[in-house]
Amino acid sequence: MLSGKAALVTGSSQGIGLGVARAFAASGAKVVLTSEKPLPHCPEVQRILSDYEHTRYIQADLLQEGEPERLLAEAWQAFAGLDVLVNNVGTYKEPPLEQLTRRDFDFIFGLNVWSAIALSREFVRRLKAEKRPGRILFSSSLNASRSEPQHTLYDASKGAINALCRQLAVELAPFGITTAAVAPGLVETPLTDFGLKSTPSERHAVMEQIPLRRIASVEDVAWWYVFLASDKAAYATGTIVVVDGGLDAQQMAFRPISPYEKG
Repeated sequence: MLSGKAALVTGSSQGIGLGVARAFAASGAKVVLTSEKPLPHCPEVQRILSDYEHTRYIQADLLQEGEPERLLAEAWQAFAGLDVLVNNVGTYKEPPLEQLTRRDFDFIFGLNVWSAIALSREFVRRLKAEKRPGRILFSSSLNASRSEPQHTLYDASKGAINALCRQLAVELAPFGITTAAVAPGLVETPLTDFGLKSTPSERHAVMEQIPLRRIASVEDVAWWYVFLASDKAAYATGTIVVVDGGLDAQQMAFRPISPYEKG
């Protein structure tokens, strides 16, 4: 589906980003993977680089001044241009509300939001200069619209990502540049495990709240990015696709069912 396209996927040394990069490469795309880690510390990335010829890795710490600009420039040069930018990098780790500081805000919003803005800006500049179309994808979250405790900054940052996806869709449509976002529910990644694998009872309690009764795999989510990056989805822009096993469709997970409702 992505033959002939070149993409940059941020935060792609693990989790959803790694899965998206692998799915893109398997779908025929040229792919630049990136994270703040040195390549020797990224065995899964090395495997992708070995399995797929048209793949590259660029180490970049997107919290550092000038790094988004350098990353986009090097990724663009790697394949003589890019067609797709996937703004995936992000984190949720933060203290409770009463302990939040400006430093926490700068960290979460710097990584989750500013890196996406800075990379999108550089991507758009190059697309416009060469008068070529492009696609910007974002990793959002169900948390952008459905919150949970102790996720103050994360939830706010993902709400900002949804707004950014919509705003850029409107601003960039005249130039043939489109946007879309994937908003997953709970996904099995190194970032989101928080002990669920080692505590079966808590894991079961979480799964009981998901209508499909399982936590998503990375593969459940990654192929949505492939479709949204493809020409098959060319007419969709500003679109936010929720992939959550039915969580957003459900009002209360544990509401008692009355005899009347049971019929």
